[in-house]
Amino acid sequence: MIVFLLTFIALLCISAPIMVALGGCSLVYALLSDGMPVTTLVQTVFGGLATFPLLAIPLFMLAGNLMNTGGITQDLIRFARLLLGYIRGGLGHATILACAIFAAISGSAVATAVAIGVVMIPAMTKARYDEDVAAALTCTASCMGPIIPPSIPFIIYGVTANVSIGALFLGGVFPGLVLGVALMTYMYFVSVQRNYPRDVKPPSRELLVATFKAIPALFMPFLILGGILSGMFTPTEAAGVSVVYSLIVGAFLYRRLNFRNLPGVFLKAGLESGMTMMLIAMSEPFAWIVAVDQIPQLLIDWISSLTTSPYLILLFVNILLLLIGIPMETAPALVIVTPVLAPLAVHLGIDPVHMGIVICLNLVLGLITPPVGAILFAVCGVTGMSLDRLGRAVWAPFCVSLVVLLIVTYVPWLSTFLPGMFMGR
Repeated sequence: MIVFLLTFIALLCISAPIMVALGGCSLVYALLSDGMPVTTLVQTVFGGLATFPLLAIPLFMLAGNLMNTGGITQDLIRFARLLLGYIRGGLGHATILACAIFAAISGSAVATAVAIGVVMIPAMTKARYDEDVAAALTCTASCMGPIIPPSIPFIIYGVTANVSIGALFLGGVFPGLVLGVALMTYMYFVSVQRNYPRDVKPPSRELLVATFKAIPALFMPFLILGGILSGMFTPTEAAGVSVVYSLIVGAFLYRRLNFRNLPGVFLKAGLESGMTMMLIAMSEPFAWIVAVDQIPQLLIDWISSLTTSPYLILLFVNILLLLIGIPMETAPALVIVTPVLAPLAVHLGIDPVHMGIVICLNLVLGLITPPVGAILFAVCGVTGMSLDRLGRAVWAPFCVSLVVLLIVTYVPWLSTFLPGMFMGR
């Protein structure tokens, strides 16, 4: 086991891709161990992908790319700006709302940051908002992407921990809304302090027109959740329905999606989903080895020797996950920590849905923490800001997100109420 862990750390230290590190340390373990033939390693890799719920990942990624290419971004931003722009700091509130809506369509934090940031950050700067505040707010608001359903991290966690993906989708609704409200509250006080302008209240007719144009995009999250809750289709089937819906909306309603740009959309979705699926495949033997060598039980015994308070244990888990999220992306971090922390949740009597929300929210916040914050790099590319400058500016909304994380951690009702109501958990 020591060689297994040292190999994993060594591969990460030489900047090997995370999937290579996962597969490499598993291969070393198989070669040095009498209890795991190499053939078993190969079978485990392919067996890990032979899971029906995993099909939802490439389908949701394709649906998000189709909707984005179909030109929904401008309509969503216009709707959000007309709805909230006349409030103090309205452009900031509109950015948060646009991020929430777009996140519910794409399920990707980085995609949300780029799609919304490329329009809203220049708009806020033009309206005399500080560029630092505008960029930092966009970074943090885009973190709602993997929390508000549909969510790729929830699918990965659900498959790895054997938890209902539909329950996770429902469990993420309230935490995502709390994060959005917290960021809007922060933006309001900043706007009052710095005397940011507000838009003129639009005529009712103009708002109705913008709402009507945005309805097809707004309906997609309700279609997914409604279909799952009604029993019409499973989360995986919902992903397939979302692809068909995205094609229809982009091609026939928005009329910005045509056969010329479809190959590029399919290629982009294939590359993104391929990397994720390879990561999951390489994580399967890693998770098997972790379970066989009873690492979760060792962790449980060690933590129990320190304290028996679930509150302190949850605080320890939060700190650990935040540290892991700094150097590591969400998906690879999930496939590493879930086999270890899921049994810990069972031991402590924590609802696995609640633990999944806590894990995903922690790791998502890692996307805006230097030096490897993917969202920070994306927004720097959009704005031309230096990483150092954006890293300093993002700390204020990041601290607001940390407060939300503590609320979600210690108020499990936020994560369990909707799954309990609709799915009897």
